[in-house]
Amino acid sequence: MFGVIMTWIMLICVIIGMIFIGRVIQSEDQKSQLSQLHQTTELWAESFSIRLNSDLDRLGQLHNALPQNLSFRDNLSRLEQQTRELMQQRAEILEINYLDGNNRVVASFASPHPFGDITLRTGERYQRPSTMGAILRSRRTGSSSFSEPYSLPIEGSPFIDLVSPSIVGGERYLQISRLSIWSLLRQATQSRRDASFRISLLYNSEPIVAASTDSRRQTITYKMHLSPLPAGFELQVSSYAQGLLTQNTLFWVISALGIFLVVALLGLIRFNWRQNSTETALRAESALRKTIADSQLSGLQVTDRNGRIVYTNRTFTDLLGLSANEHLIGQLPPYSYWPKGDAGFRLMELFDTIKRGQMTTTSYEFHPLRPDGSTFSAFIHISPMITVEGTHLGWLWTLTDISEIRQAQERVTAAHERFTRVLESMQDAISVVDPQSNVLLFSNTVYDSLFGETSQGHLQAHMELINQMGEKKVKEASDMSSDIYLEDLDRWFDLHERTITWTDRTAVRLQILSDITERRKNENLLVEQQARSELNSRLVTMGEMASSLAHELNQPLTAISNYAFIVSSLMKKAGVPEEHEMFYSISRIEAQAQRAAAIIQRIRSFTKRSEPKMESIPVMNLIKEVMELASIQARRHNAKLQYYVAPDITNVWCDEIMIEQVLLNLIKNGIEASVGIEGQKPEVTLTVYSGIDHHIIFEVADNGVGIDDEHKAQLFDPFFTTKSTGMGMGLNICRTIVELHHGRLTISDNIGRGTIFTLTLPSENKQTV
Repeated sequence: MFGVIMTWIMLICVIIGMIFIGRVIQSEDQKSQLSQLHQTTELWAESFSIRLNSDLDRLGQLHNALPQNLSFRDNLSRLEQQTRELMQQRAEILEINYLDGNNRVVASFASPHPFGDITLRTGERYQRPSTMGAILRSRRTGSSSFSEPYSLPIEGSPFIDLVSPSIVGGERYLQISRLSIWSLLRQATQSRRDASFRISLLYNSEPIVAASTDSRRQTITYKMHLSPLPAGFELQVSSYAQGLLTQNTLFWVISALGIFLVVALLGLIRFNWRQNSTETALRAESALRKTIADSQLSGLQVTDRNGRIVYTNRTFTDLLGLSANEHLIGQLPPYSYWPKGDAGFRLMELFDTIKRGQMTTTSYEFHPLRPDGSTFSAFIHISPMITVEGTHLGWLWTLTDISEIRQAQERVTAAHERFTRVLESMQDAISVVDPQSNVLLFSNTVYDSLFGETSQGHLQAHMELINQMGEKKVKEASDMSSDIYLEDLDRWFDLHERTITWTDRTAVRLQILSDITERRKNENLLVEQQARSELNSRLVTMGEMASSLAHELNQPLTAISNYAFIVSSLMKKAGVPEEHEMFYSISRIEAQAQRAAAIIQRIRSFTKRSEPKMESIPVMNLIKEVMELASIQARRHNAKLQYYVAPDITNVWCDEIMIEQVLLNLIKNGIEASVGIEGQKPEVTLTVYSGIDHHIIFEVADNGVGIDDEHKAQLFDPFFTTKSTGMGMGLNICRTIVELHHGRLTISDNIGRGTIFTLTLPSENKQTV
């Protein structure tokens, strides 16, 4: 009796349970149907929006490839080809019109697909009422605008116009594209067409398109706005109720199941004790598996094939800061712990990709979001769960906390950045090269700016060190330093080179180059200053010698002048006629003695840095005196000596003795430079002409060997000479005399061959201005 009573009690419980299960099944079916309806509606609305936005982008890019330097008419054939290619690919675009500023059609193109027809002709004024508002909005705002839906007396209605401003050939037009709403809706829903749904497109709550029709009764309806269409457009999807037969079938299935359970109940009672023992073993095994799962350092999350969470271990909830997993069980992607923005969108993309079978497994690093708003660095790995039979049950998500790893990496990065910043702030060029492969392992900014991102500069400096120290000494020493000169950069460097151990435990060569070019220049400048000091000392000594020599020569010259005067007096007493040649020679001896005395006097004055004795001197007298003195040197070397004086030249303002000395020295140098050239007679020409700004120019030109460019800059320096027996003081004294006269003495190459010395002095007119 106890068994029978228990059987009936269990039977009643089974029946009640079947009824309850039936209700639960019905409720869950309604929930699933509602969820499926929402997902389907959102999917179709998204597909519709993506398709329409793609059309907008393609229409807006029609003019990008057109040459903007050509007019609309010149671009017409190219534009027609592009529009027809676009409408061939996009069946919903049935017609494209272009309007000018007066709303007149300047071009119209029809789609090659069915229902594609030109409804507006070229030159016709656009007057479609449903589109005029969009045209006004587009002209006012300068952006694209949609018209109200309208119908035409052709199949495929209704339609909607897209009005977009466009610029072709620098002129503004309106692009009006006629779109088939029915075709757009068909393209959006054809990928997931289901007979259990009824699809409608509403405008201002009035249906304008129904993609499918059915006489069955609708149970649930869901509406959703279609972007980027205006606010009045809505997509309405309705679900059909199940028929009576389906409900009865379910009822009979439940009833049959109840009868089967009643029959099987007797057998189940028999095996109850076996089941109890089996369940006890399963509970123990499940507890063991749960303990193992909870002891994992990584969080585990198990989802079904759609991504619904069915299990999480304790580590997973602890990582997310949750007290229990009830907050996660049943969630669908995107989950509550996913970050917002691009990271969450990326996770959703990865799951969709692996769910579609495009990848078997995937991993991603992101920052999970805890309930308190804090985040941490984590690495998630998604892999499928496959049974032995090959059935795909769902997905296993492994969440690993990598915050400490990232913090350690950040500390290493910060230390490396500090090290690099210190090296980059140095003014020295630092480089590290592997001596085996000559590969540049490290270089700072200073090195890169000097040698580029190669090891060429390092190797070049190393070779200079080897040339100075010797290869054997450089290889044996681990630390070397020396001053080197790099010819490519024209710079001096203080090179410090040593062998260090690199990060991979190999021996590498560290090199530090300090630019010491300025220091070298200062050292050279110091040497030059010391040389100048020695030169000045020599000049002072020479000035003292010249002063002493002038003092010693004054007495012989005075004696010569007196003897000449006595000889002249004795010749007169002896009755020698004054026109006798001896009187002329005696007078020239006396004149030259006086001239020598005057020169010596100028030398003494010159050594005392006194001003020259300036006076107005006739240029012809000056030239004749110089040429007479220079002719002696010319006859000695069989040289041709000539001069040319411009007619407008009168007097020059100078010290006659000093300028005669300068001209005579220049002519003498020209004769000596022209002697010894085979097949050529020495020739020196003195030319005098007027210069600008009241100056007189004396040019002494020779046909000698000329002067090298490297010697020209040093030609006027003291003690510099190109002659084997010269002292190097002649041209230096000449320039000093010219500078005392506020003139200029320059050198240039003669046309053909030789050298020209140009002396510029102020004329008498210059002094009177």
